[in-house]
Amino acid sequence: MLAFGTPEKQILIEPIFAQWIQSAHGKTSYGFDVLLSSTSGPAFNAGRNIWLPGWLNAVNENKNSLFLPIGPGDFLVHHAIALGLHTTTLILVKGALDARGSKLMPDKRILVIVFLATGQGVAVLVTFPLGMHFIWRFFGC
Repeated sequence: MLAFGTPEKQILIEPIFAQWIQSAHGKTSYGFDVLLSSTSGPAFNAGRNIWLPGWLNAVNENKNSLFLPIGPGDFLVHHAIALGLHTTTLILVKGALDARGSKLMPDKRILVIVFLATGQGVAVLVTFPLGMHFIWRFFGC
């Protein structure tokens, strides 16, 4: 069993933008003539004599790859990580706004938390002022 289905059912996405970013940083095999991959550019000419001679030629040779091949799985992992980061950020921002009583969460003293408590088949409306929840959390109840 595969977690994300069988390989023949997956949507193959060619990472064109990621390949363009790699080529812009020195990989000329993709056919772009921009930034570091341009053999007539100032960065290429200046880089011949500094740091390691021939480093840009080593990047551009097809027999060795300094870049990792990118496939559809990387696309999935990228979105999973992005979802986690965005969700964490939203939770932290909401907590900060809630804790400081911002305009998005005004007048926390009047705020009352309401929920239905059901027991014996009867629904009873139970309200707790926010201060009671603070006391419960503060004393670990």
